[in-house]
Amino acid sequence: MIIAPLDLLGDIGNGIISTVSTILQLLQENSFLLFKIIVFPGLFFIIMSAVALVWLERKMWGRIQDRRGPTYIGKFGTFQLFADAVKLMSKETIIPSRAYKLMYRFLPILNFLAVAIGIGLIPFSAEWAIGRSSVSLILVYALLTVIPVVGLLAGWASGSKYPLIGGLRFASQQFSFEVPLLLSAVAPAMLAGSIDLMTISQSQSIIWFVLLAPLSFVTFIIASIAELSKVPLDMPDADAEIVWGWRTEYTGIYFLLYYFAQYLELFLFTGMATALFLGGGYGIPFLPHVVTYLIKMFGLSLVIIVLTSSLHRVRMDQLLRMCWRLLLPLTLLNLAAIMLLLGYYPQILSIL
Repeated sequence: MIIAPLDLLGDIGNGIISTVSTILQLLQENSFLLFKIIVFPGLFFIIMSAVALVWLERKMWGRIQDRRGPTYIGKFGTFQLFADAVKLMSKETIIPSRAYKLMYRFLPILNFLAVAIGIGLIPFSAEWAIGRSSVSLILVYALLTVIPVVGLLAGWASGSKYPLIGGLRFASQQFSFEVPLLLSAVAPAMLAGSIDLMTISQSQSIIWFVLLAPLSFVTFIIASIAELSKVPLDMPDADAEIVWGWRTEYTGIYFLLYYFAQYLELFLFTGMATALFLGGGYGIPFLPHVVTYLIKMFGLSLVIIVLTSSLHRVRMDQLLRMCWRLLLPLTLLNLAAIMLLLGYYPQILSIL
């Protein structure tokens, strides 16, 4: 009667020791992968990049609009966003009485995860890509399709009229601009003969695809600004009309998740543009590919920030007209030119 429990305890102890040793072995074998997921270019790096982009945007908006921007907290106001984050996390989370509470709480997390996983597919270099797939371009676009659904459902789940109007605007704008955004990526995929972002990036060691498909690059950037809902294409927010759009009823940590996800999305779009059109990690011979890649990403982010801080907001009908009557025809025109180029001069593929 005493031996059986002792044998059982011994088996349990052996099982725990075996499980712990297996976990330690897996951690040792995948330590570099864990470092990439957690530190660089993973979670810690993308959050710090979002902080840097927020600081850069506030400073640029301040200079362009003839004001100072953040100056007090930290050197040149560099710690202002950390103070804002602490303030938001310490605020009370107020959920409207008519809100669908489960969906209201879940959607900010889903939005953040969709963007963060997409960044994991960005090919910073052969060594520093978190994940790689032969269809990574399609996977990124599949993750991006989650965002308009989140905006629409968040506006509906808030149980208020202003978020609902903002959600409808957001879904209309996002679904419209996803068409030129997707078609603009077809040209570099055709030139590289692949839908793997790593392969497309590595195919530009000699000629950047922005030189062969300039219209696709321009439409990609404009569609990215629309997907980000940045000025002048920020009709889903339109604070003078609908308070803060589909995010009006979100406070505290939930608002912080949406706010961070917007800048992570900027990081994602600039990373995709670098891989598709700007040669990836190629271009600066004396620097590692990952450093060159990041320089291009942050440089393109600066260009987008300057553009969005210099133009006035357009109306919703003007916005959709620009999508269907301007961007879509330009994208198809450039795509037809690439098809003719590959059809009549297939030897160009041997040069790439």
